[in-house]
Amino acid sequence: MIIEKAESIIQKLPLVNNYYMKNAAKIKREYCLFLHRFGYLKPISFVQWLATYQCNFCCPFCEATAGKAGENELTFDEVITLIDDLAEMRVKRFIISGGEPLCRSDLIEIMRYGNKKKMIFGLVTNSYLVEELWDQLKQFKYFLYFTSIDGLPEYHDIIRKKGSFKRVMKGIELFENIGVPSIMINTVVHPQNIEQLDDLLKFLKNSHNTLWRMAPLTKTGRAESKSKYFLEGHHLKYLVKFIKDNKDIMKIDLAESHTYLGCFSGQFVGKPFFCGAGLTRCSITPDGEVMGCHDVYDNSLSEGNIRQQAFSKIWKEGFSRFREKKRFHDSCKSCVHFNACQGGCWTEMKKQNTCLKPLWEKEN
Repeated sequence: MIIEKAESIIQKLPLVNNYYMKNAAKIKREYCLFLHRFGYLKPISFVQWLATYQCNFCCPFCEATAGKAGENELTFDEVITLIDDLAEMRVKRFIISGGEPLCRSDLIEIMRYGNKKKMIFGLVTNSYLVEELWDQLKQFKYFLYFTSIDGLPEYHDIIRKKGSFKRVMKGIELFENIGVPSIMINTVVHPQNIEQLDDLLKFLKNSHNTLWRMAPLTKTGRAESKSKYFLEGHHLKYLVKFIKDNKDIMKIDLAESHTYLGCFSGQFVGKPFFCGAGLTRCSITPDGEVMGCHDVYDNSLSEGNIRQQAFSKIWKEGFSRFREKKRFHDSCKSCVHFNACQGGCWTEMKKQNTCLKPLWEKEN
């Protein structure tokens, strides 16, 4: 994406970068809408496919409520048709997620076909099965390896499964050995593990990851009604300070859905915020529903199903809820940070009718 190349140059110019950080979301959104107006908008960041809802774990805060495979998941032939369509659109970045995608028995064959179509993969996995499937997985080209760590080894194994922390670290090592450029560790941060971050940093700073990603929970999936997993304002402030204080030790940032929190602290951290939902990326559920945001699992918010319409047609004609200029709340338009966040995380606003600003400002 042209704007991303320009961004890397801008960030080296302090005065220009300060202006850009305050207006990045607006600039990027206007650029995407300009491309859309003339029919050139494509999912340049990625298209994400949730290969299955099946998972070998049952995490209490899973956004996808994963565990058992869905009743009507896409067949092998339907996924092949999707890949053909993406290839026609010249979409190169294809993220495979879940559930746990490595639980899908025909996944390697699907990846082989995608490889023939010049797809570059992103793999989102809990890493438990990586070493077992390594001889097959190592043959493909990846732009991203994305895995999760919930806390210190003992705590992580309690949340997931005994021995899983060790397997995560092994998976990171294996993908680093084949030169994957982006290796992300995701930590869902909640009140039960936030105090482990300092000690967890000692484990991770010498690992082979390229980014440690901190993700506050959005009220969706299995954790939606479990208030004990949601951060308070003082937690959010601690989290932003933790990232600032340790950014020279290793690359740490908020999840892309929440980098707008840096606006409230008066000093930006990490990448500038931009919600590319329905603009530069989208997600396809195991049963073929096309979602603008990869954190949404509600079929009432689907843009269409690839069983009824080709993905390329849905991309061109759908997503009006993400591309219309009047999608913002009045409270957003009057906010001093509006240009820097453009409404914040779409799913968060949809589920809660507000971003995390009121929580940030609340006295605890």
